[in-house]
Amino acid sequence: MLLVPWLLVLLPALAYALRPLEGSVVAPMRLAAVRAAVLLGAWAIATVEAASALTRLGTGLVLASWSIATAAVTAAVLTRIVRDVAPAEGSLTDRLRGRRGATRRTWRRTKSAAAAAPAWQWALACVVVILFIAAGILAVSSSPNNFDSQTYHLPRIEHWVQNGSVEAYATAIHRQVDISPGAEYLLTHLRLLDGGDGAYHLLQYFAAAGCAVAASRIAAQLGGGPLAQLATVFLIATTPEVLLQASSTQVDLVAAAWVASLATVVLDEFTRPSTPLGAPAPPASEALYLGLALGLIAVTKSTGLLAAAPLLLAWGIGRLVRDGRRRKPCLCGRGPEQCSRADRSGATAARARTVAASVAILALAVAIVGPFLARMHATFGHPLGPEMLRTSIGTDTADPRLILINLLRIAHTALDTPFAPLSEAGAAAIRGLASAMGVDSNDPAVTFVGTEFPAASWYPDEDRAAFPLTGAAMIGALAWFLWKGPALRRTYAACLGLAWIAVAASVAWQPWINRLVMFLVVLGAPAAGVAAAALARHLVDHRRRAVAWTLLGTFAATASLAGLLTVAYGFPRRLTGAWSVFTVSDLEERFIRRREWLPQYEQAAAAVADSGAETVGIVQGNDSWEYPWWILLPDGTRLVALESVVPGRPGADPGSVDAIVCAEDLEECADLVPGDWDLVELGTVAYALPPDEALAWPHAA
Repeated sequence: MLLVPWLLVLLPALAYALRPLEGSVVAPMRLAAVRAAVLLGAWAIATVEAASALTRLGTGLVLASWSIATAAVTAAVLTRIVRDVAPAEGSLTDRLRGRRGATRRTWRRTKSAAAAAPAWQWALACVVVILFIAAGILAVSSSPNNFDSQTYHLPRIEHWVQNGSVEAYATAIHRQVDISPGAEYLLTHLRLLDGGDGAYHLLQYFAAAGCAVAASRIAAQLGGGPLAQLATVFLIATTPEVLLQASSTQVDLVAAAWVASLATVVLDEFTRPSTPLGAPAPPASEALYLGLALGLIAVTKSTGLLAAAPLLLAWGIGRLVRDGRRRKPCLCGRGPEQCSRADRSGATAARARTVAASVAILALAVAIVGPFLARMHATFGHPLGPEMLRTSIGTDTADPRLILINLLRIAHTALDTPFAPLSEAGAAAIRGLASAMGVDSNDPAVTFVGTEFPAASWYPDEDRAAFPLTGAAMIGALAWFLWKGPALRRTYAACLGLAWIAVAASVAWQPWINRLVMFLVVLGAPAAGVAAAALARHLVDHRRRAVAWTLLGTFAATASLAGLLTVAYGFPRRLTGAWSVFTVSDLEERFIRRREWLPQYEQAAAAVADSGAETVGIVQGNDSWEYPWWILLPDGTRLVALESVVPGRPGADPGSVDAIVCAEDLEECADLVPGDWDLVELGTVAYALPPDEALAWPHAA
């Protein structure tokens, strides 16, 4: 847990040093927090890559990296303090007294505004706090038990630590090598400084908080007041998939936080107060934060780029339009006609700066994600990894009919409810439309291999939980944005619409598609928050008051209940009921998705541990659980794969290991075990030991 409190001090300190001047942007302190998170995230990624290049990825170098970061942040904070209190007029004491008085006045204004808020707004805030605390309890009280984490998220971290490098290694699970590793890079810091996985869940937990901070600022940038910002946070906090992943070792909230960070910096281009010349004056650092955020998105989850692309396109067009409208300043001796004349030289220079900023953004992004892409190209001959990855997750068609059906299936899965007739009617309508258009609703070109639409997703399972309330509110709000405007809201809605279409055109439908679109849910929440605040204005209009109360009250009550039930009875981590995190052991919790496997893994690991094996060979399939071996075998045991799907990284020779453990692929395991070894099959799991060691286990005979 060393790094967690360290960061809880480091991040707000850096935010203080980076905060913009009051009045220069919307919600400056939240922007400062976003800036600090982006910088520290980029620093963490760079540390892993640099240490890996030296084959020195270990505790010492990571500790030194954060020590350097702490020194730099301390210097930045001291510099900012000196600048804040440096005497302009009067003594230093007077300046300090003036700043203290301004802080007190700001606090009093905030306190009075909070006191004036209606009781129902306080109730919404209480729901958010309760859910945030409940998710935090789950995060610190539970052990990693996500299916993908057992297969590839967490085993890859152990291989990196064992190898001292993030270079490709031999494995039968290609996702350990070719899936974007950004979130796991961050977890590697926790692993090296904590020595285990006890703090892993906190990454997604704080990412959920970051999503709420960035999204609430987006709501403010879109013209929403305090109520719209509260509604935005409420929507995010009550979305089942957000609550479930906030205590998970999945990576979708981390990616969503980086996408929301980029989005809020993009919107600064359109919301920054104007200068006397009528054109905003963007800070030189804007390209820095956009570039780093873009790189963090690319290295964490590449699907986030589907939202980043239209947002950055809007940013670039907005700057170019502004550059073309530059006017000459009105100086003494000039008439109105001269003042209104376009400043051609100034416009040309401004456009050149915009182009340079765009190039800088791309260069920074490549600097972050480039090393990973270079490894993929060197290993698989393609920067996006092997063909099996690209064809299984992505679509393989440009047929607009299939893309439309894919979009409708994604929407149906996201809006699924426990009311079966409604879900069945929606699925039947989509199948009927597909048939009418002459296509298959489960065409392999737009469907993940081995899956079939529809799939029930209403149950609060972190891999597939639907969000019908948040989704419906988001769709309605974006439609309202497009209809009513103003221009910034229309632009924002258009960017999100393009992102949804891009997802449907590039990501195959799958039963767990809901968690893959979390970044779009976070971006859509501010629009829904602004729309909810607009509807709430009718609470004082007696003609529409009943309708507004009915809509908002029913929505808020249902969303609150859904959120509370999610943290209480969600899967695979829950606070109450059977299999609560407080009633099961650590190992039982880790195997809660496959409880029948636990005794098999325990028996095999105990036999191997008692044999004194120092190097253990692993035989497994593409979806096998590898992480339990790292947990159950003694510390210091070296694990190597005996089979590999990674080009140029052959599996280890079975004769070079001291023991072999197998999961699922037992026939292949029997073929690999040396002829004089004894193989013990336990069901799904098996193990093999040299003859002398196997004799110590009577059941091996």
